[in-house]
Amino acid sequence: MTFLLAQLTDTHVVGPDHDGDLYVDNNARLGLAVERLLAESVPADAVVVTGDLTDFGSPEEMETVKELLAPIDAPVLAVPGNHDRRPTFRDTFDLPWADQNNLSWVVDLGPVALVGLDTLVPNQINDDGTVDHRGLFDQARAEWLDQALAATAPKPTAIAMHHPPFITGIGWMDKSGLTNRQTFADVVSKHDHVNRIFCGHMHRPITTMVGGALTSTGISTIQQVELNLADSAPIQLICDPPGYQLHVFDNGAWISHVRHFDTGHPVIDPDWAADRSDQ
Repeated sequence: MTFLLAQLTDTHVVGPDHDGDLYVDNNARLGLAVERLLAESVPADAVVVTGDLTDFGSPEEMETVKELLAPIDAPVLAVPGNHDRRPTFRDTFDLPWADQNNLSWVVDLGPVALVGLDTLVPNQINDDGTVDHRGLFDQARAEWLDQALAATAPKPTAIAMHHPPFITGIGWMDKSGLTNRQTFADVVSKHDHVNRIFCGHMHRPITTMVGGALTSTGISTIQQVELNLADSAPIQLICDPPGYQLHVFDNGAWISHVRHFDTGHPVIDPDWAADRSDQ
């Protein structure tokens, strides 16, 4: 049975009174992403949003997120990112949360199960007012994930989370990555029915293996992180085309595609393409 999961990530929606400088119109870009997603030739069976839905986690931002995602008929499943806040997240999405301080969940999607993992640091506002953007994977999270994965066996299972559980090589972003990555990999490796991990946070597509499962980060609907693997690379964002991903589950395997939108380039004329079909 074929199953199509769409992934939106790092939308960074702002509220109506936002007065900061934005490189692009974050809200309009999410609107365009939803519009393009609904125009896909094959509709998504579910949509997962892998964190940083908002810029500051305010009720106004989450209300705007809700409005922008409303046209989607498929189930919308979301995990919080470091820019989100748990109280407003809980109030916006109706999911089987683990508890009020752990917005993880497990959903049966038919041919696959999807486990959403909350990796936010509790009380992430530091004493000096700064935000701790790292991802948390402590013993309590490890025990919860181990039990959740055991409960979905033997059904093929994917994990959705915000912080990638691996070093990407983009140093300034890796500083806000997931803690205890090896512990996470050890938990996943115990469950061979886990065959895919979907992440956000990085604002660009990156792929590796973690605990025996193919693991990737998604492309943002706004600006992207520049690919610079130098140790001394500064904070860099680039206006590469925004997008989302389509993950097809078929015959026990996942096939992933990146959909760019708002590129400024029209689709190539079909008659021209047809004339070159034999070349």
